[in-house]
Amino acid sequence: MIIVAKIAVIIAALLLSAVVTARLGFFKFGKTILGSIGKKPATLMYPVVPREWEERTRGSVSIDGDNCIACGMCERACPTNAIEIDKAEGKWTIQRMQCIQCSACVDCCPKKCLTMENLYTIPDVVKVVDSYDIPKKAPKKADDSKAAAAGSPDDGDLTCADSCVFCGLCAKACPADAIKVDRKEKLWEVDTESCVKCGACIDKCPKGSLSFGGAAAEAPAEEAAADDGDLTCADSCVFCGLCAKACPADAIEVDRKAKSWKVDTDECIKCGACIDKCPKDSLSFGGAAAEAQAPAEPAKKSIASVKEGECIGCNACANQCPADAIPPIEENEWKLEEEKCVGCGACIDVCPVDALEMKEV
Repeated sequence: MIIVAKIAVIIAALLLSAVVTARLGFFKFGKTILGSIGKKPATLMYPVVPREWEERTRGSVSIDGDNCIACGMCERACPTNAIEIDKAEGKWTIQRMQCIQCSACVDCCPKKCLTMENLYTIPDVVKVVDSYDIPKKAPKKADDSKAAAAGSPDDGDLTCADSCVFCGLCAKACPADAIKVDRKEKLWEVDTESCVKCGACIDKCPKGSLSFGGAAAEAPAEEAAADDGDLTCADSCVFCGLCAKACPADAIEVDRKAKSWKVDTDECIKCGACIDKCPKDSLSFGGAAAEAQAPAEPAKKSIASVKEGECIGCNACANQCPADAIPPIEENEWKLEEEKCVGCGACIDVCPVDALEMKEV
């Protein structure tokens, strides 16, 4: 009897423990239920209610066939061999199920005709393969002097005329690393096997020295603005330092604190890269900018501002600001230290979503 009583006590204890645990679990789960009342559901009625993807979502690669030149850079960069280009047939093909949305093809495209959309490929029972036609480019018009000087990829290999100043901007712009420039040795070389004839180097050349098939060398020489004299800086300079960053010869020195701008005339190769980058048009050869007619009224100060609700918090503007006027963005809250802003507009140039603009204060 004693043994039976002990067994009964143990069973009763186990049952009591189970009941208490169940009740505590119910109250704990009940708290979760009560807390969820009044909140939106965590799930979506997909596909009845389509999902809204974030702007930066890497969904699928799209192509603008009109701008594609079938250079093959995307095909080479793809780590999964998902892209195939048939230049002869004018076809650009991508295997959607093989693409890993890494954006390597988008980043390396010299013509920026590839973009990363935020919508994923619709699931299917078969492997999705999309092909796009690449239309053949019409020959450039003869009356377009710049186009005629650059020539067409079909005219021949890339060549460099005697007007080259060996600035190296073409080598930096080349997506295939096919160009080699040595300023000290006055050497310019191109690897014709690696060159994809994208024309990025021609677009960057400040002297118009590059062309396909020697068109630039055969074109009539134009009077160069650099022959007017040394590089000078007008009083409108805001000492942003963008010219110094753009100079391929490191000939410009800018000190924002001391409000100082200097150029080493011996090192300056007069490529004009600094003039193109100057947001205030303060630079010129021979003082042309300084001699320009001053406005009737003094210009108001302009500073950067953000369009409400459009900043994605990527910090590209903060990293680019030469005056450190934009602190690191936290929780998509964009801030500007107005007293530091020099109004150069560098932040606007790098903003990937065009969320910034200049305003007068």
